[in-house]
Amino acid sequence: MKTSIFILIPLIGISFASNAAIKVTDNFSVGGFGSTSMTKSDNSTPLFVHREIDDSTCYDCDTTFGLQADLSMTDDINASLQIVKRPQDNWSDPEVEWAYLGYQYEDFSFRGGRQRVPLFLVSEYYYVGQAYTWARPPQEVYDSLMGFTFYDGLSAAWQSDISDEAAVTASLYYAFEHEYKTELGNDKLIFDTDRIAGASIELSGFNYRVHLGYAHVKFTQLPAATPTAEILNVYTLGGEYSHDQWQFIAEVQSDQIQTNWYVSSAYNYDMFTPYLVYAESHHRRQSQSLTAGLRYDITYSVSLNAEWQGVYMDSSRYDKFGTGAFISPPKLTGEDKDAQLYTLMLNFVF
Repeated sequence: MKTSIFILIPLIGISFASNAAIKVTDNFSVGGFGSTSMTKSDNSTPLFVHREIDDSTCYDCDTTFGLQADLSMTDDINASLQIVKRPQDNWSDPEVEWAYLGYQYEDFSFRGGRQRVPLFLVSEYYYVGQAYTWARPPQEVYDSLMGFTFYDGLSAAWQSDISDEAAVTASLYYAFEHEYKTELGNDKLIFDTDRIAGASIELSGFNYRVHLGYAHVKFTQLPAATPTAEILNVYTLGGEYSHDQWQFIAEVQSDQIQTNWYVSSAYNYDMFTPYLVYAESHHRRQSQSLTAGLRYDITYSVSLNAEWQGVYMDSSRYDKFGTGAFISPPKLTGEDKDAQLYTLMLNFVF
């Protein structure tokens, strides 16, 4: 029986979430991953947080390159380091995306250090483009928290097989104070978090996953005339299911200021995988998008994506100088409220 490629693709990301690819010694391994694209929109107003794609052909808006090292010090103690040049980073200034020390005791695992926020289905391998079907994870959901992906703190997880075909993982985490910085066009924003506390639970089987996440965030946004601490409670729910050569994925994210969701379907035929995605953002951004793409797996570790995405905004929101998926209101410069985005993406792991 032929194993569906949809079973294999996420394993690439999971392998980077647990152990890097190349064994240097019996207890030390390294690996890497990357993505690069040629992309262009028909709208001069930049699209998407940290990518800012406009009507000029861009060769580095999606450029990502990461290295990961894993060390098993004993059977129970391990350490992992991942350094990533993200789309928003200069090559000379990559980000440490995680760096933690872990301890395993029977069905329990404990980690301390920098770790990935476990809110979404692909959080653990967000920057490993080879590990998911699309050129980019749907921005409506994955941009909802301004692209922040890590925290500095402690976590505890419990994992157990509940049957021969299903396993459950439940985790708790707590993040210490940290300043998250981001740029939106010419604006430089700082989110000074006092704390992040959260939980996640995931049920998985051979051809499905269901993920539920929660985060309680206390933060202060700067600059501000009168800095005020705010509380954000974030809820996420996602699921994916593969049947024969079909794959279906859906996720929703909601908090006090927004609700965002997407549905995705894909069909694998040999090395080709056409896919469709429909997504919506409500309240804060208010936009919709439709994506159609084709992924070609050159090898197990190298793939190409050709993708078209239409991004749309309601006229009423546009007239009120809404941003939608844009970095700034397109009405400010007299641009159209919609955009057509074209992307050719190369992904690889080693």
